[in-house]
Amino acid sequence: MDSFVLNLNTDIFSNNIMFFILIVCACILLIFIIWLIVLSVKLSKMKKRLKKFLPDDKNIDIEAMLIQYNNNIKQFLEKEQLILDKIENNKQSLSNDIESTNKLIYLTNEKLKNAVQKVSIIRYNPFEEVGGDLCYAIALLDENDNGIVINSIYSREACYSYAKEIINGECPKHKLAQEEIEALNKAMNK
Repeated sequence: MDSFVLNLNTDIFSNNIMFFILIVCACILLIFIIWLIVLSVKLSKMKKRLKKFLPDDKNIDIEAMLIQYNNNIKQFLEKEQLILDKIENNKQSLSNDIESTNKLIYLTNEKLKNAVQKVSIIRYNPFEEVGGDLCYAIALLDENDNGIVINSIYSREACYSYAKEIINGECPKHKLAQEEIEALNKAMNK
């Protein structure tokens, strides 16, 4: 066996089988062409989207651009945190100021309860020989109807002033004159 001869049988590659292989190859080629078209369309769409984010410069270093973007975001977040810290400090300070103001308002209101809040004056003329209403009764009361009634009587011979203490809208130690009662009732809105 000096020589080995490969004997191909051409019967196995009949026309029908060859045609079938050709059809299969054509289908595979058609699938690859369709796939190539789909990938080209997707690539084109991706390029359009990238153009929105990238400058027109063709010599772009995307890595450097992303690093710069990342640094910008870090700086922004640091500034945002500083602002949030300042807001929190201002919020706490404002809360303390509001609390102090509320305490001051409360103390002021408590002090005002004892301040003169109700005032009335009645002018009258008890003497026929003196002209005009030169005599008067003044009621000065706080929120709880405590205070004084001052009565000033003027005549040609003398001028007299009387002060009477009022407790809860009444004068427990002295009898009030009619004009004093009238001034007291007017001050208490009776």
